[in-house]
Amino acid sequence: MLKTQTMYAEEYERNIPLFLIENPIGSVHSLFQNGLNIRMGGRLFFIGTDKNGKLPFGIHLQKDAIQRLLSSIQAPAAVHWDNDSKELIFEDSNIRVNFQKGTPFSNIVPFTKNDRSTQYLDTFIKALAIEGEQTGLDLDIEQFLLEYLRLQKEKYSASANEVYRLMDALSSHDSSEVDRVLRYFLGRGRGLTPSGDDHLVGLLAIHTISGICSPLFLQTIQDILLNESVTTDIGREYLLYALKGEFSSTIVNILNCLAEKDRQEEAEKHVLHLLTVGHSSGIDTAFGLLIGLLTMKNWRK
Repeated sequence: MLKTQTMYAEEYERNIPLFLIENPIGSVHSLFQNGLNIRMGGRLFFIGTDKNGKLPFGIHLQKDAIQRLLSSIQAPAAVHWDNDSKELIFEDSNIRVNFQKGTPFSNIVPFTKNDRSTQYLDTFIKALAIEGEQTGLDLDIEQFLLEYLRLQKEKYSASANEVYRLMDALSSHDSSEVDRVLRYFLGRGRGLTPSGDDHLVGLLAIHTISGICSPLFLQTIQDILLNESVTTDIGREYLLYALKGEFSSTIVNILNCLAEKDRQEEAEKHVLHLLTVGHSSGIDTAFGLLIGLLTMKNWRK
């Protein structure tokens, strides 16, 4: 019989235990270098380090504990929640992740509609354009900004045109156009969180502090995600949380700066950190934040 190994969560999103009480049976979904996802009740939860920030569906442990966990289990191993002991139990390997010593956290961003956020446009332009960054959909961000600011007379690229249509769709009353635009971006691109999804997460983050997205836009995303399989499981998870105003701490740190004045230096530091996340995920999310800020600025002209 395998010896029981107990590992202790250091931090966890505060609502996870309540969800696990109602959905106690699940399995390992996928494994990564820094952690793993489990599927419980049709939703994903990440058990891993906080290298990429605290996730809105995250259970965070020390790196050495995660390495021991990863070396002992495989997908799709069975997992269940024991509410008496407050433990996630990996049945085949007899490993337990105990919540009792962990600290709950919340990554919800309260709606704080304000006029300060567009003051930080230069911060994003400096971080994204000057460094010559490209999105995961192969859009040159500096070229996009030159086109957007009408400093270039060249014809817009096809990918830039879709971004402009996305920006217009935020406040459109044309349901078929909103649906078409969203379907273009949802699931588009490579990786665990496709680039198009990351753009939308960034936009939804700006919506949280500005209200730039119409009810039609928000409802259309939700309907597609809940009723169709249009993107990866992980991409879907991030978007469902984003619709509720919940994001990774790497995004929350930026939003907290945008909600106040005179925090440019701090904001730049957080944006540069976001750019290091994943292969292109951080860049794609930052580009979503950027086009959200550009949309806000247009509104106020």
